[in-house]
Amino acid sequence: MDTPHNGAEPPDRETLVEHALEHLKNAEHDLEQAEAAEHRPEAEVREATQEIEEALKHRNTEIVVNSRPREIEGDEVSFEQIVQLAFPGGAADQNTVYSMTYRKAASHPHAGELGPGGKVEVKKGTIFIVTRTVRS
Repeated sequence: MDTPHNGAEPPDRETLVEHALEHLKNAEHDLEQAEAAEHRPEAEVREATQEIEEALKHRNTEIVVNSRPREIEGDEVSFEQIVQLAFPGGAADQNTVYSMTYRKAASHPHAGELGPGGKVEVKKGTIFIVTRTVRS
């Protein structure tokens, strides 16, 4: 049995399909926008984290070398940099040997010995003791 149409002609099948396709197209567009909006905060957090890490690399860190406060750029220091802080202008030659210990470092282990070519991650208050021995 047919239902009354209030005088209006029912839409034909082609019109219904076109309407459904337009609805599907709009829904897919909305879904793409929702997915982009969902991932935007994650991307912003990653970008902010990178900015913070970059800013921290360029800050100065106060350390102690042979009981004297010193400042270095960043949060990592090499054996050779510490030797220069301990003995500024000290000439490197085959007759001079440097040994070094550190403690209260940011890296693991927090304390130990550092040798030539070595690096350690530091934080405010990291302590280095450097000794120089001249061979005769």
